[in-house]
Amino acid sequence: MFQKFKNEYFPIRILDKYLFSMFFSTFLGTMILLIGLFIFIQVNTDQKNFIASKESNINIYLYLLFKIPKIISIAFPISMMFSVCFIVGQFSSNKELVASMAAGVSFYRTVSPIIFFGIASWITLFFFNEFVVRPANKHAAIRYTRIMNGIGNKTDMVYQLHIKGKEGFYYVYWLDQPNKTVKGGFSYIKINEENFPEYIVSAQNAKYNPTEKNWKLEKIEEISFDEKLKVKSHKNFPEKIYEFPESSDYFLKPVKKPEEMNFFELGEEMQIRKQKGRSAYDLQIERHVLFAEPILCLIAVLIGCIAGGKTTRQAGVLSLGVSIVVLLVYFVFYFSLKAIGENGAIPSFIAVWTTPLSFLSIAIFMFKNMKL
Repeated sequence: MFQKFKNEYFPIRILDKYLFSMFFSTFLGTMILLIGLFIFIQVNTDQKNFIASKESNINIYLYLLFKIPKIISIAFPISMMFSVCFIVGQFSSNKELVASMAAGVSFYRTVSPIIFFGIASWITLFFFNEFVVRPANKHAAIRYTRIMNGIGNKTDMVYQLHIKGKEGFYYVYWLDQPNKTVKGGFSYIKINEENFPEYIVSAQNAKYNPTEKNWKLEKIEEISFDEKLKVKSHKNFPEKIYEFPESSDYFLKPVKKPEEMNFFELGEEMQIRKQKGRSAYDLQIERHVLFAEPILCLIAVLIGCIAGGKTTRQAGVLSLGVSIVVLLVYFVFYFSLKAIGENGAIPSFIAVWTTPLSFLSIAIFMFKNMKL
């Protein structure tokens, strides 16, 4: 098998070099154009915030810089579909496909270098998203938070939070994280193994000591219950030390969004949310997205070859039209099902994989049954 492949593709044929060089130059040109367009749209969208922020302009430049990897991952399959459709369409309209087939080279063999590039792009884009795009998304979010803080919008403020802990429930009025202090009100309900309240602690203020790993509460009201949920004791203290299972960091809002976390971080965050009693549908969806989204590269190549092979004239107009229509339909179905899955209405696997697998199956079927 390997020897047959080697004999077929090595040394590289002139036709393979010619077709792939035409495709790749068009692909790079389209990528550069789309990246520039998406950056312009991003700047235009955030322009008011950039102008209003009093933070250093370096945050704006770094924010846009860290946005580029995500833009590349979006532009990649779009550029690929347009380029394949355009180049194969030109070959078809210029009768170059007819000439190659007359020389004994089938259509499938002619476009096979582009198919191989699509498969390689599928794998490459997965690792690019995992190890480049997601860390860059995290840094972009940090820079954007600083930009918004320069306007006066505290996007990371924790205010009036109810949250489940390992052994009970917390209420936090306002968290002053730099000082690891809760101000305005702090309450904790300890739950026993039978899921009944064991005691309730309410305080005016609370300060976490990271060295001793305990909490110092002020102006405290402490109520304990017996097994029949009758009040066993009711005490007040000016201040008292408590050893709650959670630190002040536990009350922070999620630092990273799902698109900022890699596969392993998503798993860790799912465990944390489960512990806090929060839903993790969006995280389950994102773990599937990691593997599903790069498949669009292969779908783009196959559909581009099909549309290009059927072209008889005006390859540029047809390739642009086919790319827009196919991608529009794909994204409408994909993001609609994804949104439904994030709300827990359907299983995450069905929400994410239905659209790419359906399109890939149709594309493979049409490609194998093409009649030129």
